[in-house]
Amino acid sequence: MLFAGNGKAQSLIPNGSFELSLKPVESKFSGNIEWASPWFPAGTGSPDLIRNGEVPFGHQKAADGNQFAGIILYDEDNPEFREYLEVKLSRAMQPEEKFKLNLKVSAAESSRYFTDALGFAFTKDSLLAKNWNVIEREPELRTRKFKALSDTSDLWQEIELEYTAKGGEQFLIIGNFRLDAATGLQPNKKNSYFKISYLYIDDIKLISLNTSVEAVLNPVKTDLPGGEELPASMLHVPNVVTPNGDGFNDVFYIAGLPRYTKLSIFSSEGKLIYSTNNYRNDWDGSGFKTGNYRYELKLPDGNIITGPIDVVKRK
Repeated sequence: MLFAGNGKAQSLIPNGSFELSLKPVESKFSGNIEWASPWFPAGTGSPDLIRNGEVPFGHQKAADGNQFAGIILYDEDNPEFREYLEVKLSRAMQPEEKFKLNLKVSAAESSRYFTDALGFAFTKDSLLAKNWNVIEREPELRTRKFKALSDTSDLWQEIELEYTAKGGEQFLIIGNFRLDAATGLQPNKKNSYFKISYLYIDDIKLISLNTSVEAVLNPVKTDLPGGEELPASMLHVPNVVTPNGDGFNDVFYIAGLPRYTKLSIFSSEGKLIYSTNNYRNDWDGSGFKTGNYRYELKLPDGNIITGPIDVVKRK
């Protein structure tokens, strides 16, 4: 198979090896996958951004570079609990465009279970959920049934799948989309304290097999290390703030946000109730009641992004 573009195929998945991060990884149970912009969790679970030497549930080295991701595919103590990785592609897929998805995975050695339940959903809209339960939908791709992801060595298993687009898909979500009863399990360490199936993931690529399709990107400067550039279309804006101190969605955090972005928050009646000309990812809904609001982001290049934002204050 030949690819167009100076002999080098361009992946539609930005930061597919999780090397770029807004902050350094500080511990092996950090969560914080959203630091590896533009990745974010699809739900209230907390996929881990992992660096070499600080690896949860076992020992592993990154397949590429020094960082990788980790997610829970099954948790015996928490029925239907899931963690999902989500990312916005660098461009939308075209109808009938063919793709090859490549990634490397390795099961954590301290997992009590292995599973074959790894799926990949391509969607037009984000599947960002407001809970940590199973996202009940049929994924567009999944690993081979009854072939458990069970390699716990420092080596990585490579997964390669092909997909034909319907057109307009611009998000990829990775995780277990099956209910517990339909999740095939293979015992590993029956005495493991954590009754879970945990999977390391790295080096994710999505390559178009069509030689006539070209992406048109408009990069903007961000605060990523080394002055890296990200397309404006890759910004993911959350739709909920839950300032309860649990470390998840406590502030209105937008990974990769350019400097000097103006943020305005409006009430459900359209009244301006908060504004700043240089938003620093620090608005937590202080002084506002639980309810529905709207945000407006004016980027330095003049583009405007608007949408709903819920403030949920839990006791």
